[in-house]
Amino acid sequence: MKFLRLISLFFVLLTAGCVGGGGSAPPPIPTPTLTPIPQPFRSQTSFVDNVLSVDVRYHDGRTRTLDSVRHHQASWGLYLPRPLQPGHTSREWMLTENHYDGRILLYAVVDWDDDNPADYLAAGWWLVYPSGAPYWAVESATRGVFIDGPELDPARPPDMPITGTATYVGGSGGLYTYEYGRNWGELAGSSEITEFSGVILLTADFGNRSINGCLGCIEPIEVNPGRHLYPILSWRSPDPAALPTDYDLRFSASFDAVGAFEGSEVTVTHPERTITTSAGTWRGQFSNVPDADGNPRRVVGSSDVHFAEDDGSTGRFTGIFDALTPATLRPDAGNAADPN
Repeated sequence: MKFLRLISLFFVLLTAGCVGGGGSAPPPIPTPTLTPIPQPFRSQTSFVDNVLSVDVRYHDGRTRTLDSVRHHQASWGLYLPRPLQPGHTSREWMLTENHYDGRILLYAVVDWDDDNPADYLAAGWWLVYPSGAPYWAVESATRGVFIDGPELDPARPPDMPITGTATYVGGSGGLYTYEYGRNWGELAGSSEITEFSGVILLTADFGNRSINGCLGCIEPIEVNPGRHLYPILSWRSPDPAALPTDYDLRFSASFDAVGAFEGSEVTVTHPERTITTSAGTWRGQFSNVPDADGNPRRVVGSSDVHFAEDDGSTGRFTGIFDALTPATLRPDAGNAADPN
């Protein structure tokens, strides 16, 4: 799932370094103050008779509802991986609306149980443009992300275990931005933006009500231009010079009695670049559907992670994640189809 506010996605703190004259060493670069904004991920959706509806939220509190019939712009399945759960189907849509108040561009992917389509999970992002702005004027748009489905209904919270642990594995995706510092030669002062995706690993300790995770620790983070953010980022776009491949993002938070969490304990590491500071927010929710072991079968959420390096470079990962327990991925450990 790639997903998943991709709100205020493209802003990166600017840092400027100047080189002293007379062959002297360049002055030290001040460490910037990083101020990530928590990325909300809740939005009202419905999925009935294969029609998806999504409420797009404006900053002023208004909402507009787009659906996959009236607002259908495109639908394809070239890049969607096989659904993680047996018996499930997935589909993706690009929805648009050109209203008097402005333009909306929305990407959505839905995964549902073939035997019970009411058991679905919808995720995606939107861009809300002011009146008169063209779709390529990304900097003028308000961004948002969403993950929603019946198992995340706050009116029906999960029965959280009080002891034991559970591991969750899944996907994370969104936008990676990087502004180049003085060690990058001609690129210094410029910035690049692309899609990223990666495998996220989460571990919940129900006795301590804590959850820890890492993006990039199981497999390297990948660059996927144009996979979901088309037509904003074309698949013909070149990869950034500063690839996100070797970054590891680690998270930690405490969850409450109904399985919701929000935290700012975030660290970023890289084997070759010196990270001088990192900051971020991440928030999420446990599913109200248990797996075969009685634990919540899924954890979803959003994150916004900023970091700075010793040459003045700054970067940002903003996206959403969806992770399942092995008991959900492999309900019958003796099945010959088990990949492990």
